[in-house]
Amino acid sequence: MAIQQLKYYEDLASQGHVRLILTQSDLRSVFEDQKRVGVVLLMEGADPILSPENVRDWYALGLRILAPSWRATRYAGGTHMPGPLTDAGRQLIGQLEKSRLILDVSHMSDESFFEALTLFTGRVIASHSNCRALVPTDRQLSDEMIHALISRGSVIGAVFNNPFLLKDWETGMVKSQVTLNHVVQHIRHICTIAGDALHVAVGSDLDGGFGVENTPMEIDTVADLGKLASALSNDGFSEEDVEAIMHRNWLRTLEEALPA
Repeated sequence: MAIQQLKYYEDLASQGHVRLILTQSDLRSVFEDQKRVGVVLLMEGADPILSPENVRDWYALGLRILAPSWRATRYAGGTHMPGPLTDAGRQLIGQLEKSRLILDVSHMSDESFFEALTLFTGRVIASHSNCRALVPTDRQLSDEMIHALISRGSVIGAVFNNPFLLKDWETGMVKSQVTLNHVVQHIRHICTIAGDALHVAVGSDLDGGFGVENTPMEIDTVADLGKLASALSNDGFSEEDVEAIMHRNWLRTLEEALPA
């Protein structure tokens, strides 16, 4: 199944719809061209990697970011399924280190998260995670986890899913009850902990299987993501900070982590 998903992205690239970003050079070309969407391949839930040694095979196929968990996997505890890294998970982290993949801690359980950060010295991100202080579930990052990520120079991508933005959200609630100001609150919380705007970005998760009824009032398509810039400005973020959050933080991370 994972190979078929990979082939789908390869087909999109061969037809000219997107460009796969495998290297720093690819990243620069996409950023300078701005005529095609650039895609960095991320695997969410590492079960398709049948053994830790297969990490290098997936890297050769173009994988650049790996999230060991979704719920629990053969490698780690995950959302609503707590637990530490398994023996295979510890070996997986070692293989990530060797292959220089980016580790994505989104969805990892607290135990697996902290163990992974102890074992892994490479680049770490949370591609799509919000703040547990505002929405108290184990799917979100605690302040302790945010502090740990900031200390590693990591970037956290804010999620635009209403249940992750409003703690009392329930299915069937009116979309207009959540706005981009709720996204800004999560971003502001991370910036307050960090003391700057260098560790948070757009995570969106709009490909995550929830419908438009579960996105903030202003968001009807991915084309609306740019509206976050105005919401940040209205909340007092400087132009420099808005640029960092909207694209420069991810760009910096990829420039530093991708192979030359």
